[in-house]
Amino acid sequence: MQPSKRQLPDELMVASGMQCEFKILHRAIGVIDVTNEGRDIRANALVISRPAAAPPSYEILYGPVELSQVSTGMFTADTPHGEIRFRLSGIYGGKRLTIKTHKLYLLLLGASGHNLRIDEC
Repeated sequence: MQPSKRQLPDELMVASGMQCEFKILHRAIGVIDVTNEGRDIRANALVISRPAAAPPSYEILYGPVELSQVSTGMFTADTPHGEIRFRLSGIYGGKRLTIKTHKLYLLLLGASGHNLRIDEC
């Protein structure tokens, strides 16, 4: 399956002088097994609040994104589809990160919307 690209309007998101873009990587068909999906993408975070405008059943790659800590262990990021909130977790075997301020990250949102993989840019 070929990944599809979507163009963003320039005014869609500008945060601290940086523009965040997204790329739809895959559309899931049928029932999504959250546990297997988390292992497949080597997720290292659990999504608490999915971006409101993100299309359902799609794997979406966001970046570059700056992360903010909301409370102990909970982080947030602004994406073109809205705000995402998540907690770091190692339950799917992904590498645990230490989130640093003023550092840019790539976010891979799983098709279920429950798993997230975070990598440094």
